[in-house]
Amino acid sequence: MPETSDVSPPTATPPALPREISRARRAAFLALMRVETDEAWSNEALDAAFARLSPSGDPEQLAADRRLATDIVLGTLRWRGKLDAELRKHTGRELNTLDPAVRTALRMGLYQITFLTRTPPFAVVHDAVELVKQSSESSHAAGFVNAILREILRQRGLDENKLAPVRRILKKPPPPPVPAKRTRRKAPPPPPPDRPAPATITDREAELSHPAWLLSHWARALGETRATCIAATNNLPAPTFIWLNPLRQDPPVTWQELTAAGFTLQPFAGLPETCMVEGDLSALGPFLTSGKIYVQDAGSQQVARWLGVQPGQRVLDMCAAPGGKTAQLAALMQNEGTITALDVHPHRVAAMEQNLARLGVRIARCYVADATSTHLISPADHRRSRKKLPFSLFPDSFDAVLLDAPCSGTGTLRRHPEIKWRLTPRKLSELAGIQTRLLWNAAQAVKPGGFLLYAVCSLEAREGEEVIRIFLKHHRNFEVVPPPDAGDALTSEGFLRLWPDQDGTDGFFAARLRRHGPD
Repeated sequence: MPETSDVSPPTATPPALPREISRARRAAFLALMRVETDEAWSNEALDAAFARLSPSGDPEQLAADRRLATDIVLGTLRWRGKLDAELRKHTGRELNTLDPAVRTALRMGLYQITFLTRTPPFAVVHDAVELVKQSSESSHAAGFVNAILREILRQRGLDENKLAPVRRILKKPPPPPVPAKRTRRKAPPPPPPDRPAPATITDREAELSHPAWLLSHWARALGETRATCIAATNNLPAPTFIWLNPLRQDPPVTWQELTAAGFTLQPFAGLPETCMVEGDLSALGPFLTSGKIYVQDAGSQQVARWLGVQPGQRVLDMCAAPGGKTAQLAALMQNEGTITALDVHPHRVAAMEQNLARLGVRIARCYVADATSTHLISPADHRRSRKKLPFSLFPDSFDAVLLDAPCSGTGTLRRHPEIKWRLTPRKLSELAGIQTRLLWNAAQAVKPGGFLLYAVCSLEAREGEEVIRIFLKHHRNFEVVPPPDAGDALTSEGFLRLWPDQDGTDGFFAARLRRHGPD
């Protein structure tokens, strides 16, 4: 998405100092610091950053700042591998040895210099230096950032006149690199046994901006060409899909209203209420507030449809928050029947209740519940009591169960690029254990003749195909029954796969199972 702040023609005169840090860059820096130090989600960190900065004034400028900050945050995270490779050459250090504020400022500064070519370089460097001044306890940090970014600009042949304002920020000579605050560094863990030669790792990690172990893992599973295609796709901005909510208004009417408001819509094959939207997304506010639309990837919307629910059924949505799939199930059921929606986090259940009310869902009851255990915490009562309900209330009682299980999220790296820098092989194994426990409990809830849909937004067979194969070995009373509208997503085993590089959606695995009798 093109950035809109700090755009100047080539002949523009650099602004005089002192100059305030732009709201967009300050918000991006705060968000990236939270992602770095607290493992926050990038979108939530951005929301918190703008809330902290008390946005006010011109709504159009605020929207422009939000777009630029989002571009900086997601772009810096997407291209971290490439950025770090270049910064290592200039600093002579591994980035993880630097103070978090320093490496964050360097990464986002280099991202803007490299990818946001309409942004004046002096604005990028000035704001990076000032942000570090205000955030790092080291007296040398700001000078170090200033020196590194100016060196990069000079090597790229930038006109020195555009650096004039930066020269006056610091009068002392560039200091040495600023290490992170730690008294003793632990030795790095040994590389995985399947790790390629270090030279190859460095080149591929920089070029494709993905961890080397993950690239190697995909190459073994899918082949070198597919692994490269997936990684390249992950580095592209994700499209925005919306669901036209029939519970609030006839979708064709909403389509006409969106078009009249200046949005460009494209239908999505096989999903009559789904479309890709282009335009000023900040202007979607009234449509979201009224519940006429819901922003959700087309892959997620496809998963809800694959379960195949019918009006009047009793349905369980086991990991339901924030409620998008729950609302789509209710629409497919024409708001007739019952949906029991569970999530383990009370604040997410509260948000889900608000979402469902806004979307016009009348048949869902939301519970706070740890579905990996043998007990559920009663729900709506979560604000009044902590009474526990035994899981035995649920066996054999649902016509359909949706388990959209927590997972690695490797199918969503376009939207959440921070995931690829946090994920490890060990975490994949741990997640597979959680998914297995959830699936075992979900199976108890399905009545004979009922359906269970297991889904993860992951590209990993360990979280998808392997989980189902193990489950079927221990549950002979379940069989794979693909939905009739599976289309090209159908695999040779009857499972369902969506790929970001082939389908344009987030990556998903799903398996639709039918229970045909007791164990």
